[in-house]
Amino acid sequence: VFSPFAVAMQRGGAVCALALPSEVWIEVLSRLNGQDLARALCTCKAFSRLQQPVWQAACFKRWNKWSSYLDPASHWRRQYELLCLRELAEQTVADVGQIRNAQQFVSDRHRAVLVEWMCEIAMDWNLETAIAFKAVAYLDRYLSRSSVSRLARFQLVGIACLRTAMGDMRQPTALVTEKHMDAATFAYLSDDTYTSQEVEEETQAVMALINDTTKVAPNPKMFLRTFWYRAIFKGVARADDMHVYILASFLLQLSLLDLECSAYSASLLGASALSVALRFFGKPAWPLSMQQYAVYRADELEPCAARLAFLQSSCEYMQLRQKWLTSHENHGYEEHTDEWLRALAVMRGPCALESVPPAIPAQGLFAALDMGPTPMEV
Repeated sequence: VFSPFAVAMQRGGAVCALALPSEVWIEVLSRLNGQDLARALCTCKAFSRLQQPVWQAACFKRWNKWSSYLDPASHWRRQYELLCLRELAEQTVADVGQIRNAQQFVSDRHRAVLVEWMCEIAMDWNLETAIAFKAVAYLDRYLSRSSVSRLARFQLVGIACLRTAMGDMRQPTALVTEKHMDAATFAYLSDDTYTSQEVEEETQAVMALINDTTKVAPNPKMFLRTFWYRAIFKGVARADDMHVYILASFLLQLSLLDLECSAYSASLLGASALSVALRFFGKPAWPLSMQQYAVYRADELEPCAARLAFLQSSCEYMQLRQKWLTSHENHGYEEHTDEWLRALAVMRGPCALESVPPAIPAQGLFAALDMGPTPMEV
C-alpha cells in the first residue's frame, strides 16, 4: 500500500490530485511531517493552489493549543516554520535547578563573570552574535551534567564552550577560519593559565555532552531578528528605528549573564526583549499583530520582561556595558539622536528604565540620571 504522497509522486501528481476533492488532499497532506509536506507541495504542481490551506491545516493540527492566537491572513508556511523553531527552542531550555544542584563550587555570580568574559571575547573577535548565545547554551548544558571540581578550572570550561560553539557554526566566519581553531590560540586567552593540551581535552569533554538538538536550536537573537522584521512589516516600528532593535539586543546580552533567564525559552526572551524596547521608546509594546505572529499574548511576556528590566536596573556588568557603548555611540542615525541618547543612557549603567528622561542633552548625557551602583545579589 502506497502512501498518498508516494502515489501522487508516482502518477505525476496532476492525475492523482484531480481524482480526489481538495478537502481530502488538504486533510491528507496536512498530516505529513514538515519536510515531506514541503517536498510534496514543491514536486506536484497540482498542489500549488493548496499550499496556503494545507500549511494552515498543518499548523492547526500540530499546534492546536496555539490555534486561537494565529492570524487567519498569515503566510502559513512561514508560520509553520516559526512554530517548529519555537518548539525546538523549548526542548533546549536549561534546567536551572539541576545546574545549581550539580555545582558545589560554581555560583550564579561565578557564571555571570565567566559569561561576561565570553561575550567580551566574542565582541573583540567580531564573531557572529549567534556564537556567544550558542557558547552559553553549551555552558549551561555542561553545568547541568558535569560538576566543576575546582573553581580554578571554570574558565577552562568557558574557553572550551566558546571554541566548540565556533566550530559548530554551519558556515564558519572568515575569522574562525583564520584562527584555525587551534588550541594554542584559546590557551592564550587565559594568559596561558591552561595548556593547549588542557584546552583540547576540555573541548572534547564539552563536545561529548552536546547533543544534536542543542547544536541546531535557535537562539534568542534569531527570534528577536524575526520579530523585528515582523514589527516593521506591520508598522509597529520603522526600519530606521534601529535604536529599538539595538536596545532589545543589549537586553538579550544581559540575559545571557543571568542564570534565571536560562529558564526562559529563546523565543520568549526574543519577544520579551523587543516588547520592553518598544515600550521604552513609546511604541505599542506588544500589539495584536505581534501576538498573532509570535504566538505570545502580552501577559505571557510579563514575567520575562520584568526580569529583563530588573537586570538592567540592578546589574553592573560594566565591562560589557562599555563595549556596547563604544560600539554604538557613533550610531549614524542623526534623525534619531534623542532616541539614541536614551538607549546609550541605558547601556551606560544600571538604572530603572522608567527613570531615563524622554530628552537628554548630548553634552551631559548622564547628568540627569541617578546611576549609583546597585549590584544584584546572586
